[in-house]
Amino acid sequence: MFRRDLASAAAAFLLLFSVSGGAADDIGYDPKADPFEQLAQGVARAKTEDKLVLLISGGDWCIWCHYLNAFVKNNADVEQPLYDTFVVVKVYVGDENKNDEFFSSWPEAAGAPHFWVFSADGNLLSSQPTVALEDGDKSYDKQEFLKFISRWRNRG
Repeated sequence: MFRRDLASAAAAFLLLFSVSGGAADDIGYDPKADPFEQLAQGVARAKTEDKLVLLISGGDWCIWCHYLNAFVKNNADVEQPLYDTFVVVKVYVGDENKNDEFFSSWPEAAGAPHFWVFSADGNLLSSQPTVALEDGDKSYDKQEFLKFISRWRNRG
């Protein structure tokens, strides 16, 4: 009985560790990166590729950032149009580095992740919380997410 309970506890721990994004799960937010340089590089690439920039604030500490990362990776029908439309730039915000100077330039985010959309010229076009794209069950609503992408892909 003890062995089965121990095995169940170990399995639950591993599941929790993998869902919470354990220490080895890097989802692209670097607290040491220069966000001004990250955005400048994203804008330069967007200009070359005729795309927009989707700046996402968050961090590896943020469970909804992990959910977002998993949602995009696990849905090719979302991932492809997302990366066809946007150069995605992930900027860290959290206890290790709040990047206050950088984020003070843009409309305030109520939480993480948060989206800002920039033109290929570096002009801010939109600031949007991601809660409207969530499905309420630890993931994102595919139809809402595709509508978000389509809105920007079909910009005139």
